[in-house]
Amino acid sequence: MDENMNPNNTGNGINESRRSLNPLWIGAVVFVCIVAVAVGLIVQQQKVANHLSARNQELTASLTQTKGQVQTLSSELTALQTQQTEQAQRERVEKAARHAAAVRREHIRRRVAAKKVLKKDDPRWKQVQAELAAHQKAIASTQQNLESTRAELQGNLDSAKTELSGSIAKTHAELVELERKGERSYFEFDIFKARHFQRVGPIEVSLRKTNARHQFCNLHVIVNDRELVKKHINVYEPVVFYTEQNGQPLQLVINSISKNHMHGYVSAPKYQGSRMSAANAGPARATGASGARAVAAQPAVVDLRHRAAVANSQ
Repeated sequence: MDENMNPNNTGNGINESRRSLNPLWIGAVVFVCIVAVAVGLIVQQQKVANHLSARNQELTASLTQTKGQVQTLSSELTALQTQQTEQAQRERVEKAARHAAAVRREHIRRRVAAKKVLKKDDPRWKQVQAELAAHQKAIASTQQNLESTRAELQGNLDSAKTELSGSIAKTHAELVELERKGERSYFEFDIFKARHFQRVGPIEVSLRKTNARHQFCNLHVIVNDRELVKKHINVYEPVVFYTEQNGQPLQLVINSISKNHMHGYVSAPKYQGSRMSAANAGPARATGASGARAVAAQPAVVDLRHRAAVANSQ
C-alpha cells in the first residue's frame, strides 16, 4: 500500500514544484523586459540629448555669427554717419569760405570804387600820390646808401684780412723777411708750460695748457700790467693786443705746439728813440733735447738782429 502511494506523492511534489517555479520565471522575464525597455529608453534619451547638444552648439555658432554681422553693420553705420558728418562739416566750411570770399570781393570792389571816386573827384588824391612817390624815392636812396656802405665795409674787412694774413710768418725765414721790411720789431720765443711769466718783447707770457693733437693752447698774458686770459689759441692764429702807448697793435703768433711747449713770435711797432733792452737778447735756439734744456735756462726771446749778426760772423 505504501509503495503504491509513493509514486503518486512524488509526482505531486514535482507538479507542485513546477507550479511554484512558473511565477519566478515569469517575474524574471518581466524584469528582463523592464530592464531592456529601460535601457532602450536611456539610449533613446542619450541620443536625444546628444542631438539637442549638437543643435544647441549650432544655434550658439549661428548666434555668434549673427552678433559679428551685427557689429560689422554697426561699425559700417558708424563710419557712414561719421562720413556724413564730415561731409556736412566740409560743406558748411566751404559755404562759409564762399561767403567770406564774396564779402571780401564786395569789400574790395567798394574800396576800388571809392578810390576811383576819390581819384576823380577829390584833389587830395594827387597829394597822396606825390607823398607816396617821395617816400619811395627816399627808401630807394637809403637802400643805395646801405649797399654802398656795406660794400665799403666788406672791402675794408677784406683788405684788413689780406694785410693781417700777409703779416704772419710761419717759419723763421719768413720772420727774417718781415724783419727786413723794417716796419715792426719781432721777438721769437720758446716757452714751456709753467705758472710763472716770461718776458717776450713788450709783454709777458705764461703757457698754461697745450694740446699737441689738435694744435691749440691756453695762455695768460700781461699787457700794460693787466693779466689777460687767452684760451684755445690755434697754430698760426694771430692774437692782437692794443696798448696805451701806441695806436698800432701788438701781435702774438704761435708757429708750433708740442707737449708742454710752444714756439712762436711777438711783433710790435717800432718805437722811435727807444730800443728793446739787450737783456731780451740771447743765443740762437738749439734743437733736440739739449736745445730744450738750454732754452728753459735762457730768456724766452731771441732778437732777430742779434741772430743775423751771429750768422754773418760765422
